[in-house]
Amino acid sequence: MSISFYMTRRSRLKERSDLVALPVWVSRTFRHGNIFVREDSGMHTAADLAGRSIGLAEYGMTMAVWMRGIFADEAGLEATDIRWFTGRDPASLDDDLVRYPSGLSISAADRSVPLMEQVRTGAVDAMIGAGVAPLPAGVRRLFPDHAAVEREYYGRTGVFPIMHVFVLRREFVESRPDDVPRILEALERAKRIAQERLWSTSVSYVTLPWLLSAVEEQTAVMGPDPWPYGIEANLPTLTTLLRYMTEQGLLWDDLPLDSYFI
Repeated sequence: MSISFYMTRRSRLKERSDLVALPVWVSRTFRHGNIFVREDSGMHTAADLAGRSIGLAEYGMTMAVWMRGIFADEAGLEATDIRWFTGRDPASLDDDLVRYPSGLSISAADRSVPLMEQVRTGAVDAMIGAGVAPLPAGVRRLFPDHAAVEREYYGRTGVFPIMHVFVLRREFVESRPDDVPRILEALERAKRIAQERLWSTSVSYVTLPWLLSAVEEQTAVMGPDPWPYGIEANLPTLTTLLRYMTEQGLLWDDLPLDSYFI
């Protein structure tokens, strides 16, 4: 589940939540490369987004939480400096669980036109989202060399953004508590297998011809396990995310970090 939506849900329902999370990250990635603008725009930095319109799927989605927080930390750009246009209604939270702070400009975008196309035509100035590959003509990334920006950010902060967290039904956890550590062990083992395959020198498990070089570079920057599970090994990332969620007004209550996980 999207970790931002999970945290919003948990902060509202607390122990009544029917979902609980293991500190296991199904998806994590840097997102500087997921900000798109028109090719001929004059926008080249986060500060250039001030006063602009930005499209995104959902305001509270994890990708946007991370980028808004980074914009605020590194460019002084606040959410209130932007006009936000959403491409869909909240899909992961019931209406009574969605929380947006006051003072924001959040409107529905034209749902009949993809947001990327709206960037291309100028209907919105920028987009935060998954994008498409290859990019359509007339659209570029705000940060063309985003990998270099992301490596510098990680080296300075130690933060590797988490996107999705592994959740279980509370009913399952309470009725089969002995199976929870078995699930965690299986997930750890699956991760180790996947990482070992990346180091294969005889068979490539993905269609990337310079895979081994990429893995060697990743290890030099992030260490032998760039994807650790657990709270302690991810404190810089998790405390930053909790701060962003709090600062952006997406949480219903001020809960300690460890209360979000079992």
